Amino acid sequence: MAITSDNDTRQTTTLVVTVRVPNGADGDLTTNAERRLSRADGILAVTVEDLQELQPGLSATEATVRVTVETAEARTTQSVEDTLAGQTGVEVTST
Repeated sequence: MAITSDNDTRQTTTLVVTVRVPNGADGDLTTNAERRLSRADGILAVTVEDLQELQPGLSATEATVRVTVETAEARTTQSVEDTLAGQTGVEVTST
């Protein structure tokens, strides 16, 4: 018999962010954007839902994507935005 809990406090938040992905990085833009955003403290998982814009550059491509962010505990949208915005090469553009 599986044990279940209704104390699960995981939360998802959907945001639009711009992520700077270095040219020549392993994998595709989506995978690299998810990896970069997942490194932030308290973030369990990030899923790119939609690619909205690409801005190629000499050393990196800026990808504007709509993402779903999963956190371990309940957090405000502003808290999640602040956490992601603290990452190098990440700018939160809207919710």
